[in-house]
Amino acid sequence: MIRPAQKHDAKKLSELMYIIWHDMELPIVVNNDKDTVLKVIEQSMVEGNYRNHFKHIHIFEVEGELAGFINCYAGDDELQLEKNWHDIQFDQSFILEGTPLSEQEAESGDLYIESIAVFSKFRGRGIASKLIDYTFDHAKSLGFNQVSLNCEVDNEGAMKLYQKLGFEPSHDKVLSGHDYKYMVKAV
Repeated sequence: MIRPAQKHDAKKLSELMYIIWHDMELPIVVNNDKDTVLKVIEQSMVEGNYRNHFKHIHIFEVEGELAGFINCYAGDDELQLEKNWHDIQFDQSFILEGTPLSEQEAESGDLYIESIAVFSKFRGRGIASKLIDYTFDHAKSLGFNQVSLNCEVDNEGAMKLYQKLGFEPSHDKVLSGHDYKYMVKAV
């Protein structure tokens, strides 16, 4: 079942978001211990309307358990969402200059899939595909003509999945020192 995220999902969602941020080698993850970063991510999901705020997230549940999520928002909103990081009064002290994701990822006019993740015990069940298909319908209902995402160039499995779902590479991007393909699909 796919449903909008709620505040009470933030703790579990922060575990998946941490995996993504760790893989991206973001400075907040590199310069702080895991427990601190998990608490900061969790707080940013419920306060301040940051890009990973729960209201931008849809959840896939299996028998009432959070199995995965997709986080998407209007590309036009990305810069403001990132600036909203500064509005959060964090409970934890942590080391970070600026904001976690200061680089422009999304293009104007797109519904941008910022992140998608599935817990390992639920992988191989088509959950990511179902979340992305759901996002295509969601994008249409919001009046978007295109959905986009960034895929790390060396993530062949994800690249194949996105192409199977109709995404096409548009151009190259470098984010946090990693090479990505900006991929788009008309809806």
